[in-house]
Amino acid sequence: MKDNKNWVMVGLGVVICIMAVAYAAFATTLTINGTATIDSSWCVQIVNEEITCQSTPAVGGATGSVTATATRESNILATVNMTFTQPGDTATCTIKFENCGDLKAKLNKIDITGIDTETPIKFEVTKPELNTPLVAKGSNHEVTIKGTYVDTITSQPSTLSQEVNVVAEYVQDMSTD
Repeated sequence: MKDNKNWVMVGLGVVICIMAVAYAAFATTLTINGTATIDSSWCVQIVNEEITCQSTPAVGGATGSVTATATRESNILATVNMTFTQPGDTATCTIKFENCGDLKAKLNKIDITGIDTETPIKFEVTKPELNTPLVAKGSNHEVTIKGTYVDTITSQPSTLSQEVNVVAEYVQDMSTD
């Protein structure tokens, strides 16, 4: 019986040692100090110098019979104004969105509003596909708006001006390509 008591005492001692080590392991406070620095910039915007418009009067039409202007309203919004006077007039405006930062970007959304389909002015819009990347600094996307006063009309309409807004939304491209 005495031998059994000794074994019980030794067992209890081992259990107490294990509990003490476990308590010490869980009660220890681990402190990690560090510093992180981000050395990159996010910037996608319309560059004023990259907005161009070209007007072409109808065959035999007077110079200045059609006008087109595009204005940068903000980093991501441009307004295009076109005014036509005779059938066959055309105008084309091109707006460039440029990656001026260090981070890769991709086109998330593009809205082109203000096109009235009930006028004799017909528009063709060329724009990049959604999720198209702007990988490197200086790379760009172009949006082209071409307006044409159709030459098949039989009477002069009252509205020969059109204002079109172009807004693009870019997000960071997290792809690893």
